[in-house]
Amino acid sequence: MSNRFAAGLSKIKEVSGKAPAAPAAPEPAETAPASSQSAPSRKGKVVISGYFDSAVRQQLAILSIKQEKSQAAMIAEALNLLFERYGEPPIAKG
Repeated sequence: MSNRFAAGLSKIKEVSGKAPAAPAAPEPAETAPASSQSAPSRKGKVVISGYFDSAVRQQLAILSIKQEKSQAAMIAEALNLLFERYGEPPIAKG
């Protein structure tokens, strides 16, 4: 259980009168995921995400099947086109 989640539960219990407040430990600035929980292919990588209409996800899935590429490869290609458009080097890898 993360520290923020535990602190939130403690606050809810405190407000509802079901348990005394317990001081929450400060969350470390950066935590590394347990190596047993992360796939080796994700080592050294970070998540970049956004919220889009479900039609965008569906269209990306269809396009990736048609092109016989992974969705990650398609997104990397799109990011590289974006980088090039704004004068940055294409560095994304799928």
